[in-house]
Amino acid sequence: MKNVISGKKIALTHFEEEDFGMLTQYQWDNEFLRNISWDTFHPWNEEMWKTFQGDSDSNERFLFAIRDRFSSEFVGWVSLSDVQFKNRGAELGLAIVPASNRGKGYATDAVHTISKFAFYELGLHKIRLSVHSNNEPAIKVYENIGFQREGVDREGLFQDGKWLDVYNYGLLFSDWKK
Repeated sequence: MKNVISGKKIALTHFEEEDFGMLTQYQWDNEFLRNISWDTFHPWNEEMWKTFQGDSDSNERFLFAIRDRFSSEFVGWVSLSDVQFKNRGAELGLAIVPASNRGKGYATDAVHTISKFAFYELGLHKIRLSVHSNNEPAIKVYENIGFQREGVDREGLFQDGKWLDVYNYGLLFSDWKK
């Protein structure tokens, strides 16, 4: 059987000590910051990033470091949070850092790989996510994988002095299998 947490380009792993130092620097990447932060940004130091991992004994959240499958370079993280086993759903989170790693297929492979984990290992039925309406690269990734726009939080985000919509997407196991 294939390793369920390894894709074509990436592997999902635990975080290494040096990843937290890199995250402390990457948080200043404007594109990353603007697409990941929903509210006022508060800079994190290395110790705060370490708490980001959360409780490894909890089944409410699964957080993985994303690494290049061949070089083992840290390229970001992906998570399933608000995992509900009764309703068999979860919320997807994703970040690709630094900017030089974007546009190389890491995000697509990571979303596909975490979806495989969610559906085949956790037995989930649906993965949800929210994305800023101006994050066109992410929207393209999600739609190419099969996520369907299910709703709009009209003017739910204030950025650059303007109100922007936030899109809500969902991916059902039956749609993903196609």
